[in-house]
Amino acid sequence: MSPHEIRFAVDRMLGRLARMLRLMGYDALYANDMTTAQLLAMGRSGERMVLTRGETARRFPHLDKVLSLKSENPQEQLREVVERLGLEIRAGLWTRCTLCNALIERLEKPAVEALVEAKIFQLYDEFYRCTGCRHVYWRGSHVDRILRNLRSLLGGTR
Repeated sequence: MSPHEIRFAVDRMLGRLARMLRLMGYDALYANDMTTAQLLAMGRSGERMVLTRGETARRFPHLDKVLSLKSENPQEQLREVVERLGLEIRAGLWTRCTLCNALIERLEKPAVEALVEAKIFQLYDEFYRCTGCRHVYWRGSHVDRILRNLRSLLGGTR
């Protein structure tokens, strides 16, 4: 499986990591009520790479689709996943909702006028909406800051 095809199932201790992976465009299934049994079933089926901080990987060493992370720090966890699996900051940036993991679609500016504050509507031109939870995003100054942080965190080479 190439790095671009990897889909993740993320355990309840790694919520911030799941959001960062989604930001990079990776499918990262996360629910704080997902059980170890559900995670293992996904790992066994081969449909998702399981990311965990718990005992799952140590209890089931025969599963090659389980990656146990060492750090408690979300930024270090992201670096570890990126390095161990060869992930990239890629063209998939901002294609997934960081809240629910669904895909994001671009909206024409007039379609969001009633959905955002008047100031946001006046200041920005690019708007997007999650196809799942319907959260509205816009391309503000935070986008460049997030990109700089990701590149800095990941060494600027990906």
